[in-house]
Amino acid sequence: MKFLLSGEIDGTKPEDQIDRKFQVASHYVSEKLTPIIEAENYGSEVAELNIIPIIVKLSDEMKAAGWHKERKLFKRKTHSTDFRLRIDYDEFCNGSDEQRIKLIIGNIIESVRILSHRANKSFDGQRLESDIQKCFSVSVT
Repeated sequence: MKFLLSGEIDGTKPEDQIDRKFQVASHYVSEKLTPIIEAENYGSEVAELNIIPIIVKLSDEMKAAGWHKERKLFKRKTHSTDFRLRIDYDEFCNGSDEQRIKLIIGNIIESVRILSHRANKSFDGQRLESDIQKCFSVSVT
C-alpha cells in the first residue's frame, strides 16, 4: 500500500513556526511508517492511504463559512483515500516534538478506523492500526 503524509498548515503566524514543527514531526513519522506500510499487504480494497492533517487556527467567521473542512474520502474505484482530519492548532504548536508526533499518529489511526468502517472486509484495518502502534510503541484509544 502506498502511504502519503502531508498537511494543511496555517501559515498566518510565522512566529509560531508551525510549518517547521509540522515538517520535523511529519518527516519522523513518514520515515518510520512508510517502509512498514509499503511492505505489507492490508488487502486489495485500499491501495493508497493519503493522510493530510489540518492544523489551522480559524476564526468563528471562517468556521461558519466552511474553511478547511474535514474530509473522510474513500474512493472505491481507485482504491485511494483522502483523509483530512483536524489536529488542534494550539496543542500542536505548544507541544513538544514527542507530543506533536503522537498527535500525527493519532490522526493517522483515527483515519484508519474510519476507513475500516467504509472499506469492505478484505481491508485489514485492525492489523494496519496494530502495525502503526507497534512501530511507535504507542497505544491510541
